[in-house]
Amino acid sequence: MTFKTKSPSTRSVPLYWFLIFAALFSLQVLPRLSQDSPVADENRDIVDGFYYWKGDVFSLPSHPPLAKALQGLSLWTMGLRSKSGLTFSNSSIRDAYFLTVLNRDHFAVILKSARFITYLFGLALGFTLFGWVRYQSLPFIITVMTLWAFEPTFLAFSGLAMADIPLTFFMLAALLRFQKSIENPSRTQAIIVGLLSGMAVTVKFTAFLLIPIFLILEVIAWLNDQTKRNLLSVVHKWLMGLGAAFLWGCFTYLLATIKLPDHPSPWSLFFDGFKSISEDFNTWYYFQGVLSHQNHWDYYPIAFLLKSPLTFLILLGLGLFLVLLRKIEWPAWQWVPPLVFFAPFLFFHDMGIRMILPVYPFYILMAGRVGEWLAASCSDRNRGLPLIWGGLLFFQALSVGLRFPAQISYFNELVSPDRRLYWLGDSNLDIGQDTCRMANAVKANGWNHVKLAYFGSANPGLYGMKWFYWTQKDLQGPQPGWVYLINDEYIQLGSAYSPAAPAILKSWILKVPPTGKIADTWYYFEMPGQIQPDFSPKILSAPVFVDDPKAFQEK
Repeated sequence: MTFKTKSPSTRSVPLYWFLIFAALFSLQVLPRLSQDSPVADENRDIVDGFYYWKGDVFSLPSHPPLAKALQGLSLWTMGLRSKSGLTFSNSSIRDAYFLTVLNRDHFAVILKSARFITYLFGLALGFTLFGWVRYQSLPFIITVMTLWAFEPTFLAFSGLAMADIPLTFFMLAALLRFQKSIENPSRTQAIIVGLLSGMAVTVKFTAFLLIPIFLILEVIAWLNDQTKRNLLSVVHKWLMGLGAAFLWGCFTYLLATIKLPDHPSPWSLFFDGFKSISEDFNTWYYFQGVLSHQNHWDYYPIAFLLKSPLTFLILLGLGLFLVLLRKIEWPAWQWVPPLVFFAPFLFFHDMGIRMILPVYPFYILMAGRVGEWLAASCSDRNRGLPLIWGGLLFFQALSVGLRFPAQISYFNELVSPDRRLYWLGDSNLDIGQDTCRMANAVKANGWNHVKLAYFGSANPGLYGMKWFYWTQKDLQGPQPGWVYLINDEYIQLGSAYSPAAPAILKSWILKVPPTGKIADTWYYFEMPGQIQPDFSPKILSAPVFVDDPKAFQEK
């Protein structure tokens, strides 16, 4: 599947081309740094990153420290309080105390600063793509950069303090550098590949998939190399790269373990993490309306089909056809990484499209070649192809841009809004990103009597919203004078994590049409009438958020 490629031009396009697309990318990410509520593990990872630099690590070892450390580094410039006099054996309790008690007044700034680091990685990802394609044809460059600047999953997770975008950047950089090391082998190239690979692994353990990718690319290069390079030189290159990756791992974990008496070796925590993540597969997954522990081989193909813009899918589908006809070529270093990285996820860990985010840059490069072919295929018989190319790119920008700020919950036009709840959940739809928007809407409407059915990590009270739990009486029917709110995440995952959720979800709330919708993931039911006394027992229809400092003291 490897064909000859066109020789790149010796002239590069000016840097302002990247700046144009970077501005479009930034307009869709920067506002969300402060608008999106804390999601998933953001609070924990940010605080763990802060404490990493003190060598005081409680974080779960299944999450390597590099991304967290970089996202938490800026917190040291804020003069935050970190000493409490309390002893914590649980990192989640320590992190909650740090954010909601010691530094509650700085909470918004802490979150925004940590997310800004991820945004910079998103920009670096685009710049890396631009640096690789800037000597190619202008249609190729425009296609690649449009698909980057309007890729909803890139946009969604470039605005969150999570590890997915840093992992994607380091893996792309490592693979591009490895390709250069094949074309121009040297000791320096091997060391750089090793360092970048080590950085990727210390962001997420899934980066170990770089090893089989490198091996396959090495074998393909060996088979295509007419000169048959000396095998010892190849082995030497690998030893240099592995050595550099090993030293980087030592350095990264040394800072996190040097003060811990039970971790005398930096690698002990590393292997603890490997063991922990290998045991972390018995979790809950939501797919096609069913919540279970079961993995599905078709989860990621379907997620990719439904979460990717139609332009992207059309270009990739057309590209496969053109490759078979030998109209264009996709070099091995572009199709091998997504094939190898995508395949293992078919059989485990249905956690969301973000898990396979590192394949996207390579698919973008492959789609870019199709865009170049369309733009260049202007003749008396097919004058419309360049117009189709421009129309497809415009449709990509329109489809994604009009969804702002709902990039996390983006689905393409194949899915109607009322069917999103059926297909996919978790980070594909709702991870609590709209809690702040919901709280602001509640205050704007003057609702003082609100009951939540809520699953998420952010306390709406942080945004000045007053809210209440459900009671047993609410299960019988909506009570006059109250406003009831429920989010998508509670509907899909609540039954797995909240004891009260099954009863609530079997009650009236999913049978009565909502009064309206807030943001992209909340539904509200506004009940007329006067509030009546209710002495029935309270049920935990939302998490218990603890803001009292005394409640954090562990006995």
